[in-house]
Amino acid sequence: MTSVAGGRRRTLWTAVCAAVLAGAALWLFWPWGDTGPAVLSNGTAHYRIRLTVDASRTGASPVTVEVADLQGRPVTLRKVTVEPVMTTMGHAYEPVDAVAAGPGRYRAESLSLRMGGAWELNVLLHGPTGVEQAAFPLLVTG
Repeated sequence: MTSVAGGRRRTLWTAVCAAVLAGAALWLFWPWGDTGPAVLSNGTAHYRIRLTVDASRTGASPVTVEVADLQGRPVTLRKVTVEPVMTTMGHAYEPVDAVAAGPGRYRAESLSLRMGGAWELNVLLHGPTGVEQAAFPLLVTG
């Protein structure tokens, strides 16, 4: 019985060491530097949405919202609003209106992401079918 228990202990020890080494290698080789803007996609019943924002730093960041219909054609809307919410901390910041920057393209110059962590960017689309909303989860690392 002693050799069976020793064999299990050795297997467990080997598995723990392998997990620690894998974690250390992942941490060591993780791309911590500036990885560029986050490009996120979502949709509603009537629209396809692509959101681009710099999630590598905190503070004010520009955000671009591209909206197309379900056939991929750019859409003109009355208003596009982006609401930053840090759900884990219970923070909700002032919504920001994005202005038209081209066919189906809207831009807000200063979206406030005041601290690193998990955020949700709620995009409200005010169009001919009413108001539609899409949520974009975002991890801010800066």
